[in-house]
Amino acid sequence: MRQITEKNRWIFFSIFTAAIFLFLFGLGCVRENRRLMEKESQILKAAGVLETEKTQDALYHMLREKGEDTVKARGREILGKYGYKKAVQQSLRTEMRQYMHWSAALLLGVYGAVAGAAFLWMKKTKAQREQEFEELRAMAEQFYLGNYQVSYEEAEGTKSQLLSRLDSLGRKLMVNENKLWEEKEGTKSLVTDISHQLKTPVASLGICLELLEGEELTKEEQKEFIKQAVGQTKRLDSLTKALINISRMETGMISIQKEMKPIMDTIAQAVSTIYVKAQEKQIQIEVIKESSSIENLEIFHDPKWTREAIANILENAVKYSNEGTDIQIRMMERTSFLRIEIEDQGIGIDRENYSKIFQRFYRGNEDRVKEAEGSGVGLYLTRKILEAQGGTVSVSAGKQGSIFILHLSLTDL
Repeated sequence: MRQITEKNRWIFFSIFTAAIFLFLFGLGCVRENRRLMEKESQILKAAGVLETEKTQDALYHMLREKGEDTVKARGREILGKYGYKKAVQQSLRTEMRQYMHWSAALLLGVYGAVAGAAFLWMKKTKAQREQEFEELRAMAEQFYLGNYQVSYEEAEGTKSQLLSRLDSLGRKLMVNENKLWEEKEGTKSLVTDISHQLKTPVASLGICLELLEGEELTKEEQKEFIKQAVGQTKRLDSLTKALINISRMETGMISIQKEMKPIMDTIAQAVSTIYVKAQEKQIQIEVIKESSSIENLEIFHDPKWTREAIANILENAVKYSNEGTDIQIRMMERTSFLRIEIEDQGIGIDRENYSKIFQRFYRGNEDRVKEAEGSGVGLYLTRKILEAQGGTVSVSAGKQGSIFILHLSLTDL
């Protein structure tokens, strides 16, 4: 179909160009005919005037009185009388034929040159177009095979614009493919971690129930196994809630809704969630504000999830601190962010574990950590929540325990 189109285009161009040259040839012949007729008229007038010798004034009055047609008729008679009429006509015809031959040869030569140049140009254009189509086909094949890189030189023209759009499309496809791969790997990792975390409490719960069902136990032993089963059930419940939050956060089901709200309200709500546990261990929680302006400071944040992030840190601080110790929450306003330091007097964290504690399901190797209830997801959720709001969290060594450092932006990023 494409070859027929190219052929029809060439035929149309040839006919159109030929029509233009024929028009020019006819126009030239008409103009030349007019010129020869004018020349013949001049010859006839000259013959009629030169019949007798007359002064210039006499010739003027004669032309005015008799008219040019009369003078030309007289000149035609004189030329016929002396045998020059046929000679003049033959000369004019010869000039016309020469003009037609010369102009036809010139126009044919120009037409041939134009047609040849057009043919070569169309052939070259067709070859370039076929090459471009081949390049696009090769790119499409690479896209199909997963190679989304498009190499091209920036220039003017449709081809460059098309390649630029393909390059943008390729980059988007590459980003989406990487994102899908990361989500797939993340899902696999999450499933593995969940299976690992659920395995221990489920196994312990199963052993307790089997012993209660099959063994003859004393009441004290029964109470002990029931207590362990209840403990494992609580651990499963806590772990399940944590896993739900993780899955929602990583799949985007939890969306951060930032609002301009007082940060002190969020801090107070986070403290209230662990206040009872802190009281049971006689742990004092103190909030220290660097300046009085922090009391009414409002910043862009999600109150609900920021409270959750801070509460996770406070819960660990209470869990791993001895009775009668203190927890300080220090707040400092900077140019573009709010710095919050949470310092406890607990067991501390080894320097090599500073980055590990914010990983999913990570728990330390210390005996006290292993003995305490926990799923290893609290600090991971804290990091994800703060990062989703443009903030950060880190840890350093305190005088006795650890210092968790939070940065929250004062503006809406």
